[in-house]
Formats: sequence, structure tokens, C-alpha cells
Amino acid sequence: VSRSKERKRPGIIGRILWIINILAAISLLASYFSYYVDPAITTLFAFLGLAYPILLLLNILFVLYWLIRLRRRLLLSVIILAAGFQPLTRYIQLFPGEPAPDEKSVSVLSYNVQNMAHSNDGEEKAGVRNAILDFITSEKADITCIQEFSGMGTGSEGALENLRSLTGYEYCYHADYFARPSGRTYALVILSRFPATGTRALSLPGVDHNFGFYADLLIHGDTIRIYNLHLESIRFQQSDYRFVEEVSKGKAEQGLIGEGSRRITRKLHHAFIKRSRQASVVVSSLSTSPYPVIVCGDFNDTPLSYAYHKI
Repeated sequence: VSRSKERKRPGIIGRILWIINILAAISLLASYFSYYVDPAITTLFAFLGLAYPILLLLNILFVLYWLIRLRRRLLLSVIILAAGFQPLTRYIQLFPGEPAPDEKSVSVLSYNVQNMAHSNDGEEKAGVRNAILDFITSEKADITCIQEFSGMGTGSEGALENLRSLTGYEYCYHADYFARPSGRTYALVILSRFPATGTRALSLPGVDHNFGFYADLLIHGDTIRIYNLHLESIRFQQSDYRFVEEVSKGKAEQGLIGEGSRRITRKLHHAFIKRSRQASVVVSSLSTSPYPVIVCGDFNDTPLSYAYHKI
């Protein structure tokens, strides 16, 4: 009997794995709160929410490990995973949605076109640009919400008129990201086969930057408010992407890892808070809308984020 008990007693590796399991389970549980805790209070839960897929997988692996070892320790992760069923359904659509009606249905396309050129410096790449335009045209959506549109020319008589004519839409509405005059247009765009009775841009108080706008469209005799949003991005530069790639490949210099990690963490921290403030502006607008709404856009956040939940 003593030998049997001795075999069942966990060794040093088992103890270490159990400690890691406890930390992973607590972190996964805390990640669920990223849906509810405003990053303006603390961004701790926002960071854990960002790591949710990794924490989820880690806890599943621990369940399998303890199951193979026939240990009751698996119950810890099982309970935490069961408590997170709702967050899981936000990441993965487990159940089918409702079928579209046969009549009077309206198709909506939301598309971040990344400056129409796959670059953040406005570099013209005709092949990419034409492929994007061809895709929008081929989808034949009744309404297309575009984020990060960029084109030569200014205003509705320049780049936007060209966009409308090339894609075959009757109406084109937009909100410039910035009010600064430029030889290029940088804007959020709504292409529509329906006319609008009015539009309005969304921005933070005192900030010269439109992160969204809405258009009230007359659709089949009803007015529907269409929101096109582009919440705060993390603003990674090429150096940040290179750093992440080097770390993932184990090629980053030891002395630069700390500096690069702190830089990325700061950018994530500021973006979490900025999106929280922007979400409040959106919610305020939504709550006063006299019409049914459709919300499109690039939230730059995960399905478990505070901004996603708030809106």
C-alpha cells in the first residue's frame, strides 16, 4: 500500500505543472472580465483578454494531461472552461444564424482596404488597388462600408467620385479621417444603392480625428442608420512587426527584447484606453438613434474586448 501511495505522489515536474495549471486557470478566468472592465480603470484584464485564445488552449491541454494521468486536478480547468462558455461563443459561432429573408433583403459588405495599397505610406500599387475595386464590384452588395480608403484627389469631386463610378454605386458618402487639406483623400466611406437623408461624423471631444460616421439611408420605405467605424489601431510600425517576427523565430538580440516589448506594451495600453473612449461616443450615438441601426467597421479589438461589448 505504501508503494502504491508513493507512486501516486506527484514528483517535482508534476508540482511545477500543477502550479502552471493554477496560474493558467486564474488567468483564463480573469480574461473573461476584459468584457466588462473599462481599460480606463486598468488595462490588466484587456491584456488577458487579448491572450484568451492562448489561455484557452493551455487549459484544454491541462485537462487532457490530467485526464491521461487520471488526476482529479483536471476539474480546475474543466470548471473554468465551463464558466467561459459564453466567451467561447463570442469567438466561435457554435450555432447557426438566422437565414436571410427571401424578399427585401439587403446585403452589406464591410471591408478594411488598408489605404488601397497594403502600405501605411500611401504608396500606389495598381495591382492591389485594382484587385480591391474588382472585389467590391463583384460582390454587388447593396451597401459597402470601407475603412482606410485612400486615393489621389480631394473630396467628392476627386478620389471619391472616381471610387463611386468604378464600383458602379449610385451614392457615395464619406467622413475624412482628418480635416487637414491634402492632395490625397483618407476617409471612411459608405457606398450605397440607397439615398441618404443625412450623415454625421463621430470623433472624441477636442480631437481632430473622425473615427466613424453614420448615414441615414432610405431603404425600401424605411430609414436605417448605417454606422461605419474604425476604432483606434495599435499603430504598429514596420520596426514593431520586425521585432515580433524576430522574437517568434528566436533571432531577436537579447538586449533589444526588453525595449521592444515595452514599446509594444505601451502601444497596446494606449490603444485599449482610446477604444474605450471611442466606444462610449458610439454608444451615446446609438442610444439616441431614432432608427434601426446596422453597425459595421474595424474595431481593432477582439470579441472579448470591452469596446466590442460596450457597442
